[in-house]
Amino acid sequence: MTKKQKITLVSVFAAIVVIAAVLAGALNYRATQAGRKEFQVEIVSDRDGFSETTDCKSDAEYLGEFLRTFEGCEWQESEYGIYITGFDGMQEDMDNQYWWCVSVNGEPSMTGADEIPLQDGDVYNFTLKQGW
Repeated sequence: MTKKQKITLVSVFAAIVVIAAVLAGALNYRATQAGRKEFQVEIVSDRDGFSETTDCKSDAEYLGEFLRTFEGCEWQESEYGIYITGFDGMQEDMDNQYWWCVSVNGEPSMTGADEIPLQDGDVYNFTLKQGW
């Protein structure tokens, strides 16, 4: 393979990666919704034998903004935004690979809570998962 062919191949591969990233962003994009929203927050921890769904209302635009005021939510700030550590004393346990998974309408989120727009009628699920 000549040097010119290698450069062309690398350029094509880079273009495909950029196009895939743009498409993934466009497909996962959800616009924010102004005003009061009614939605549900579901918290599930099989480890603790806990499952509860709460009807919520908020003017917040993003889930992270809402969670900072949600009673029972335990969190800390990170360089990437809010990081959920527990709910009502049910803590993550990194030594045993327990962590909180965030889903929106049954679909695992591909972004952090600070980037998930609150939408009227949505269900935000937090499930304590084990294993990486």
